Amino acid sequence: MTFDQRRAELIDAAIRVIARDGLAAATTRAIVGEAGMPQGSLFYIFSSRDALISAVIEEITTTERRGALLSVEMSAPDRGLHEVLAAAMDAYLRLLQSNPDRELALLEVAAHAMRHDPPAAHRQWQTYRATVAEALSFIADTMSMRWTLPVTDLAHMVTSALDGLTLSWLTDRDGDAARRHIDLLAGTFAALAVSEHNPVSATGASPQGETV
Repeated sequence: MTFDQRRAELIDAAIRVIARDGLAAATTRAIVGEAGMPQGSLFYIFSSRDALISAVIEEITTTERRGALLSVEMSAPDRGLHEVLAAAMDAYLRLLQSNPDRELALLEVAAHAMRHDPPAAHRQWQTYRATVAEALSFIADTMSMRWTLPVTDLAHMVTSALDGLTLSWLTDRDGDAARRHIDLLAGTFAALAVSEHNPVSATGASPQGETV
């Protein structure tokens, strides 16, 4: 196995152990055992267990970002903003459905950090919001529109909405209900955009709410 392959396998093994048994059980011995590697392999790739946990967070948030951006890039050029936002959030949902362990591991790490290392939890969600802000900026540039709120504020709102969607789906595993939620969220956030070429919202209403 190459260095990158070993790194990826250790991250995946850590995610599986954390999601299944909790962060406290994710010792270096448990992780390398899950990966089927000798213990020295972990410290050859990562400087410490904490460095591996940080890599887990980065892997999860980066994968989510890639999934959302890919859906936007593949959108038909005649799609409206509501449809594009719904497609991006649906990509997030499909990613969640394909491997719930990733999100369970992220939540486990976050809950531990909130109790024992609040600054680390803050950094974790800053990373998450930054990926959402990047996606929102990408959409705005691609569709020649602008958001009526600062993108950092909007990213905070979208992240909070996705947090609720995630917890709800992890609880009931109801994909149909989640997609109805996504449709409502997409309409809400689409109303917070105006075209660069025409000062009306992407949903056909002026910024003051007057239908045009």
